[in-house]
Parts: sequence; C-alpha cells; structure tokens
Amino acid sequence: MQSKNIFEYIPEDNLVVLFVLMVCTAGLYYFWWIARVSRIFYDNPVTNILLTILTAGLWLIYLTLKYMQKSEMLNGRQMPWYMILFLPIGFLIIQHNINERYFTSQ
Repeated sequence: MQSKNIFEYIPEDNLVVLFVLMVCTAGLYYFWWIARVSRIFYDNPVTNILLTILTAGLWLIYLTLKYMQKSEMLNGRQMPWYMILFLPIGFLIIQHNINERYFTSQ
C-alpha cells in the first residue's frame, strides 16, 4: 500500500504559468493560490482570505513576508533582510521554495 502524501500537488510548479495566471486574472488568482499554499504552512485559508479582504490587502503584505520566511526555512536557509525588496514577486519566491522542497522529482 502506498503512503499518501499530505501535501497536495500544486500544478503551478511552473513559475511562468503562475506568473501568467496572476497577470491575466489581475491578481484574483492570488486568492486561490494563497488558499492552497496556506494548507502547506498549516494556516487556515479562509481566515487568510477574509483578513486580506477586510484589511484591504494589508494582511497580504504580512502573509507574503511570513510565507517567504517559512518557505526559506523549509529549505534550511535564513531569509536575508533585502528579500523585502522582492515583495511584489514574493509569490514566485514562495512557490519556487515549495517546489524545491516538495516537488523535486517532478
């Protein structure tokens, strides 16, 4: 019997596809992506989406920084201070680190 992986495969492992989806949907795809990634980091996706909407996006800044730091720690690295400059493309950095950790064989 095969052991079941608790982490769902996220088809956006191709960063170009993820970027195109974000651009074509004017950022609305970010809500879908954040809900899926929240489960990897053991957060409640509904709470994250509601807080993002209720705080007019301020929660999204905090969440992106938090997930950038957690995704770096997944791979045994510390997040350098200058990574805050890459906040607009933080979703790509987070997805790259998730791919590096969980989906290396694909």
